[in-house]
Amino acid sequence: MPSTSNTDPIQKLTVDQLKTLLRQRGLPVSGRKDELIQRLNGSHPTPTPTTKAPHPMPLEQMKVRELRSLLKQRGLPVSGKKAELIKRLKNGSSGGPKPKPWQHSSAKKDLKRALLDPTSPIHNMSVEDIRNSDERYQQYPNFEKYYKDLKAQVEAEKRQVKEDDIAAERHMRNNQRSAINKRGYPHWDTHAAKKLLELDVAKGAHQKMKPSKLRDTRVEYKEFPSDVFAKRVHREASKQLGAEFWAYKRNKRGMKKYLKEIAERARG
Repeated sequence: MPSTSNTDPIQKLTVDQLKTLLRQRGLPVSGRKDELIQRLNGSHPTPTPTTKAPHPMPLEQMKVRELRSLLKQRGLPVSGKKAELIKRLKNGSSGGPKPKPWQHSSAKKDLKRALLDPTSPIHNMSVEDIRNSDERYQQYPNFEKYYKDLKAQVEAEKRQVKEDDIAAERHMRNNQRSAINKRGYPHWDTHAAKKLLELDVAKGAHQKMKPSKLRDTRVEYKEFPSDVFAKRVHREASKQLGAEFWAYKRNKRGMKKYLKEIAERARG
């Protein structure tokens, strides 16, 4: 049996140094320190402590379990084929934090947003091209599976939305609301009184008389109880005042169009 006395220079090497030498020689790296020493002594002449450090073994020559060990040390994913492990080590040799789980990653959110966008170029790209288009996608060895699952999910959501729209349209068609609400007076939003009140408020009629008097000026107003009509007057006055303020403050196109429409109708 090869000598392993304390005068043997190899005894002064650390376990990590011993394992490095074993990897260089294509030998197993498992076992206790004395076993590593015996394995080295039985293969090649023992190097001295002053021997120059061996050149790192090329990644292509390392075994999958050794590649995964390096990936784990650098905080990188360890799943995938050997070629993927090597590529990940080369691209992420500087180490760094692990990527977030796919389900909670910004990569998934952006990919879903792109799948929902009919103008996105990814609809005309292969899975490999999509993966190479963003460094974040390359962090996930199972990207192809994630992509296919997400695409199927998006398609299912689109079908569900379409079915819901059809069901809602069918419900509205088969369940048209009555002209009178449950409280016994017409629906305000579709009644002629709504448009007439917009004109009267625009002309300032609500400032010249109380809501009860304004209600007596039109037959359409009298179809609503006095208290309900009074609330509608105050609400429309506040709406037009607020619309005018925000149209000036933020230059809201919709609000300006709304005021312009009412003003034209008031002049007519």
